[in-house]
Amino acid sequence: MEIFLAKVIGLYFLIMGALVIMRRSAIMPAINDLAKNRALVLALGAIELAAGLSLVVAYPVVSYSMTGLLSLIGYMLVVESIVYFAFPMNSIRSITAKFNRSEWYVGGGLASIAIGAYLLVSAFGLW
Repeated sequence: MEIFLAKVIGLYFLIMGALVIMRRSAIMPAINDLAKNRALVLALGAIELAAGLSLVVAYPVVSYSMTGLLSLIGYMLVVESIVYFAFPMNSIRSITAKFNRSEWYVGGGLASIAIGAYLLVSAFGLW
């Protein structure tokens, strides 16, 4: 199962990382709009919580391995979803405003591509 998840999540991270870098000028206004809509923030938080808990329950230990990285991604999703539910909307808007900058999208996109590549190389046994 971890091979399947590593392939799916690896492809997702690789594709999304490239798209975020290439289309950041179109994504930034959408993120600003998202931060203004409490219902969308809560829906996103619920989806992230479900996905994150699924990964954390399946892979509870963070380590320097493919499964450890899947676990870390799960924990990050859980923390982000808790922030969406626990913080007031003004705080979420403030956090979004601080990070909704072009340089964060480039850095995050490159990190996403690197994580995706690592998962794919590990999952396909190319390492």
